Amino acid sequence: MGNAEDAAMSFAEASTAAGIPAEAVELNQVELDQLATATHFIVVTSTFGDGEFPDTATLFWEAISTSTERLDHLSFAVLALGDTSYELFCNAGKLLDARLEELGATRLADRVDVDGYYEEPAAAWTTDLVKQLTAAQAGPAAVVVTAAPADPPARSQDRNRPVGVPLTVNCLLTATESDKEVRHYELDLTGSGISYEAGDSLAVHAANDPDLVTAILAELGVGPEYRPADADETLGVLLTEHLEIRTPSRALQEVAGAAAYGEDVLDLIRRADLTVDEVIDTLRPLQFRDYSIASSPLVHPDHVHLTVATVRYDAAERRHGGVASTYLAERTQTVRVHLRPNHHFRLPAGDVPIIMIGPGTGIAPFRAFLQERRAAAATGRSWLFFGDRRRSTDFLYGEELLEFVECGTLTRLDLAFSRDQDTKVYVQQRMRENAAELFGWLQDGAYLYVCGDADRMAKDVDAALHEIVAHAGGMDADAAHAYVNDLIKTHRYLRDVY
Repeated sequence: MGNAEDAAMSFAEASTAAGIPAEAVELNQVELDQLATATHFIVVTSTFGDGEFPDTATLFWEAISTSTERLDHLSFAVLALGDTSYELFCNAGKLLDARLEELGATRLADRVDVDGYYEEPAAAWTTDLVKQLTAAQAGPAAVVVTAAPADPPARSQDRNRPVGVPLTVNCLLTATESDKEVRHYELDLTGSGISYEAGDSLAVHAANDPDLVTAILAELGVGPEYRPADADETLGVLLTEHLEIRTPSRALQEVAGAAAYGEDVLDLIRRADLTVDEVIDTLRPLQFRDYSIASSPLVHPDHVHLTVATVRYDAAERRHGGVASTYLAERTQTVRVHLRPNHHFRLPAGDVPIIMIGPGTGIAPFRAFLQERRAAAATGRSWLFFGDRRRSTDFLYGEELLEFVECGTLTRLDLAFSRDQDTKVYVQQRMRENAAELFGWLQDGAYLYVCGDADRMAKDVDAALHEIVAHAGGMDADAAHAYVNDLIKTHRYLRDVY
């Protein structure tokens, strides 16, 4: 979502201003023979999914993890961005840092692992490293590399500063008898200074559920006006606006015992005899939540649409809910937001064919793409694979999608409703059923986009893609792998998964 890009570009600017020219480059665009002639290699990388490299760095990692070429001449430093709520915290940065050392490169500074908000630690890392390079008179051979677009646009220095905007539409997309609750939201951007592009995401800064806050205060035996030592705010304000109480931090779990799946801070407090300070000192800052934008600015220049599944579930004998999804659904009419530009996830030229795979709420950016293509009178073919549980209850934006087919904006629509028949059917099966035609579209230069669940869907779709390329293209597994890698490197296989 641009954090590594922003941190790397900030480093490049600071380094260049200090007299050491540097360039921000996507890791996938770096060849190993370039490292053979470089003197300095500065890396910023996030971690994706189950401790993996982001898509824009996977090819580089594949190459360097199997390389036997020594890098004894190279000095390096790594800034790793991550989130301690994930078990494999900053794993990609840790792997690359260790691999560079294994190949003989010299560490300029210890790796820095950043949890959550990255701006301040990234700025401090930049300042320290630029001072070190300047003192050593590193010269013009310093290289900055990040998992970022090769030619990123200008950055805003206030990129993460939220503004309040009115929530003007809040309506149910799923039928009332569905076992899921997916809602369509529209926010009025008038006067906010936010302008977006199809493919971007919006960060929602939600407040915690007041009922959960009240229950935690009661369990701790203090009122909302209680002020912890050295705190600038009362405990009620801290728990409502500033601290993560839905997802227990690893530090709290170490104190109270590991959380079972779905348990929150209240569940852990009820299990352990903790003081207020023990709880407050272990909680993480409340994080904003990202949602793919489901509208095009060509059609809705002053509004942004979101497609959000409301998270509600039972755990530890009580009802739980998602922080932002329930906040949007039932607790606010004004939402604090900031734009999350996704320069990696953009439409190609209007005459280029596109294939979109977006089951469930993964439909969001593709609704934006289709609005954009219709408004721009694009001539390129469009193919959408959409799936959910039941057509009668879960066909998100179904009428709109059928209208896109009718008007010719959507060339093909393949549907997979998993529970409308005895045997479950998913989008990857629809892909396999149309393998020859799908491969033909790729041969014709189509861009392939995937949006939705990262844990299972995206991996299953990726496996299906490799099989399709192998079978329809008459290739062995290695050749198919190389073909898909080329799609990734040329930015024709793009994923927005979560």
